[in-house]
This record gives sequence, structure tokens and C-alpha cells, in this order.
Amino acid sequence: MGLESRDPYRETPKQRRSHLPWLLGALILAAALFAASPRGHLLLGLSQARFSGEHGNLQDAGSSPLPGTSQITLQAAPLYPAGDPWKGYLADERTCPGGERTDLPPDRQVEVMICLIDWARLRHGLSPPMQTALLATTALQKAHEIVRCRNFDHAACGDHPATDVRAAGYQGAWGENLYIADGRYGAPRAALDGWLNSPDHRENLFRPEWRTQGVALVELDRFGPYHGAELWVSHFGSE
Repeated sequence: MGLESRDPYRETPKQRRSHLPWLLGALILAAALFAASPRGHLLLGLSQARFSGEHGNLQDAGSSPLPGTSQITLQAAPLYPAGDPWKGYLADERTCPGGERTDLPPDRQVEVMICLIDWARLRHGLSPPMQTALLATTALQKAHEIVRCRNFDHAACGDHPATDVRAAGYQGAWGENLYIADGRYGAPRAALDGWLNSPDHRENLFRPEWRTQGVALVELDRFGPYHGAELWVSHFGSE
């Protein structure tokens, strides 16, 4: 099972007035939407930022037979929805190794997530955004704010979602997707699939103006109802 944020988030700087009316409309729409998947995912996204999360607590399980009984095997819930229309946008293991692993070091999992995002955008006819230290830093700052304030939200501690990005001197259009999950649902490939199956997060992921990106992962022993959780933050930028 998983939890994704209600809406994605996206913002355009005020000085870029030619795009402001359209983006404000998108932001109002994003703020009004709540999507919960059949797996219990909650998605948040902003286009100034988009936020998405998923959590799962079902583990692969088996049972040892009692004397005189037959073996019983319990099947785990599927990692992807039945008939997943976006599974074709998930790079395979040869292309992005480790996509379904949560036991890799966080920095390695981040590399896998970036590989998966880039491949999905290429599959959609879009160029992959360049990684930047600035957006990687602001993504990690947002993750730490979510943990510190115990609030899985774009404005986790009550500040404007773009506060850290603007304080770092970034002035371009900006987007954010968030995702939280435990168990195998926290793996990079499962997290990306959650975003792809949310129309607003997918729209944020596939925006053609994104030229830069930064991804952060924080692993948590416990966060609310989640145990062994993986908290993902994905930032996109237009410059």
C-alpha cells in the first residue's frame, strides 16, 4: 500500500508575466485536487512544486507448515496496479538497475530515480533535465522540513513551498513532486509509477519547460504510520 500527496505544485516567477495567468490556473487546479489510488496512495504536487508520496506496509510473507498440514504461501500485494497504463514508461532493470530495491545506499537510489525519470521523459519525447547541485540541495531541505515538522506537505513547516528555492537564489519556474512509502513500495520504480498514475503529478513530470532537476531521498525508521519509510522529493526547474 502507499500514500501520495494530494496535489503537485508548480510556480512561475512573477517577472515572467507572459506565463503567469496560465500557471496560476494550473496552481489553483492542483490545489483543489485530491487523488487516492486503490493502493491507498496520497499524492501532492506543485507546479511551482509538485508533491507526491506513497507508502506500503505489506511484506512478502510465507508460513511454515504445521505437522500434518500442507505448505501455505501468502502472496504479497502487487507492486504495480493491475493493467497499469504507464508501466511502459518504467525503464527495465537493464536500463536502470536497482529500480525495485530499497537496500541500496540512498545516493545510489537517487541515481536510479534520476535514470528512471530521464528515461520516462525520453519515452514521452522530452529531453532529460540536467542535474544541478542547487535543486538537489533544495529537495533535501524540503525532505528535512517534512521530517522536522512531521507534516507531509509542500508547505511542511508553514512557509511558502518555494521559500528554500528562492532563498537559494533560484528565479526560474519550479516544480515539486513528493512521495512517501514503506516496504518495497518505497523503491524508486514504484515511486515513479505512483507519480505517473496521478494525472497532476504526471503532467508536472512531463512539462517540456523543465531543464534542470534535483532529487533527494531520506530514509526513516518511522514517520506517522510508516515504518522503514522512504521519503522522495523531486524538484524541477526551467533554468
